[in-house]
Amino acid sequence: MTVLICASTGQSIALVEQIASSGEGTVWKTDRNGYLAKIYHSSHHERVKKLEVMVANPPKEPNSHLNHISFAWPQELLTDRNGSVLGFLMQEIKDARELLDVYNPQRRKMLKLEVNWKFLYTTALNIASFIQLIHDKGYVLGDIKPQNILVNNRALPSIIDTDSFQVCHPNTGEVYRCLVGTEGFTPVELLEKDFHITDQTEVHDRFRLAVIVYLLLFGAEPFKGKWVEEGDSPAPSELIRQGFWPYAPNSLIQPGPLTIPLDIVHPEIQRCFLRCFNDGHTEPHLRPTAREWKKALEVAIADLTECDQITNHYYSKSYGKCYWCDRAAQVGLDIFPGVPKVKIQPTATVPPSQSKVFAADNVPELLKQKGKTITVVGRAFSTIDNIQNHHQSFSINFDNPTSSSCKDGSFRIVISGQGLDKLAQIQGIKPEELKTWNRQFIKITGLLDIYQAKKRCFTQVTLEDPAQLELLAEPAFKRLLEQAFNEPTFQTKPIKAAPNQPPATAKTAQTTNNLLFETENQEISLCRQGRVHARQRNYWAAIQCYDQALLLKRDYGIAYYYRGIAHQRVGNQLKATKDFLEAERLGV
Repeated sequence: MTVLICASTGQSIALVEQIASSGEGTVWKTDRNGYLAKIYHSSHHERVKKLEVMVANPPKEPNSHLNHISFAWPQELLTDRNGSVLGFLMQEIKDARELLDVYNPQRRKMLKLEVNWKFLYTTALNIASFIQLIHDKGYVLGDIKPQNILVNNRALPSIIDTDSFQVCHPNTGEVYRCLVGTEGFTPVELLEKDFHITDQTEVHDRFRLAVIVYLLLFGAEPFKGKWVEEGDSPAPSELIRQGFWPYAPNSLIQPGPLTIPLDIVHPEIQRCFLRCFNDGHTEPHLRPTAREWKKALEVAIADLTECDQITNHYYSKSYGKCYWCDRAAQVGLDIFPGVPKVKIQPTATVPPSQSKVFAADNVPELLKQKGKTITVVGRAFSTIDNIQNHHQSFSINFDNPTSSSCKDGSFRIVISGQGLDKLAQIQGIKPEELKTWNRQFIKITGLLDIYQAKKRCFTQVTLEDPAQLELLAEPAFKRLLEQAFNEPTFQTKPIKAAPNQPPATAKTAQTTNNLLFETENQEISLCRQGRVHARQRNYWAAIQCYDQALLLKRDYGIAYYYRGIAHQRVGNQLKATKDFLEAERLGV
């Protein structure tokens, strides 16, 4: 077993198992968990200086909060016992596939990968994000190709082979060049250039990034299509030289019968492609930067909507209809196969989402609802945990029963016996933690047993099924409360006007939060899955679901809120606090 030395720490690193080999060197598993070693076949002074700069100046990791590694970056130089640098140590990228497996429909089908268009958009956005960070540090990728980008099942990409990047010494300005390139990813101005003597810039990377984004969104190379002249279509490099792609003026390449049209993507994305491949063909500086791609992709993702016919279909609202359904009908191919959505026929029973909503303090109307399926929402004023004759009960008060007048009364939910344990199990907490629900927003739905005893100043509901109770985030509570205000049977107390002023007009609560609980989008589904895991006390699985939801919708405040609770349950108060603060910032 070969043992090497970390140059900065002097620690020993053992090479355990070779896992890859190339003309440049070999990659090894090491005895340090989560780390690999790249060992070169031969050592060069310039390469060592390049690695020293990279070790000292890594780019910022954009997804550390998701426990993800975006860059297989040189962490430590590895030497032999004589001090000669033989290679470097880097973090291992686990549970990820090459980009080709993700964007290519045939590969996805063969590997049985469940990928949709939104996943591919998100992957493209994350690639643009980390390329922006690389450029911000002054690096040029040089050899961007699908084999060097790995993607996990959360649409989080990682880039490998980073030691091939072009590096500029921050003090001396010396440039350590990228010596390799890949056909189809090399811009016109670099074709037939000798990379050993050519300094590259991020402008060249802009072309490569556009090709990667095109591959993800359309599943094929941009410089490919139906050749309209005689003979065979030229090689990709020649098409790039001529600027021939299906949407260039006077192009000899036209869309083929299976070409996915450009107009199905958001107009911002269309403009980026046209700027890169048309305008940028003669004026490279006009190509969109990684930052511009990031902004355009964010806009496009926000414009995606779920098809109401087939699961796994997403399309741009700006396009107006589901292209994937049309394509499947016209050419018999569905690259995002799903199943028809079941349309639920209405029944005599009113589903919870359609039941009338009442505020918990609207006692007069609540008493009229016996035998009806309704939804009641309120904010807990207090909780009471009682032990009476060895029979445990738990009460949630929505007003102060000692201060309410018996005329109007207050509202109370009572859960007792095994129902109390079931409620705690559903919520993923211990029974004694229920008493911390003061000031929580609560909803109960169903056929409720509502009654008011003659000698009591409160209306009581004994909840037989704790699954009828749900905690709400404030925006969802406000929306439901607004429905309660809009019910024609809702009774409001008049607001006393100030002297010489007209009576005040009652206003309902408004919310600026843009969460759409009524739309079963993927991020909402992930959040629901997370809550199921949390109720089963599988908090780490819950956190992973919330992570994925936030990857798809970065401003999804409710996911931050529930992830904060999950972090709290596993004892990570620091992360919990950060999530709660972010949820509050987003209006949750």
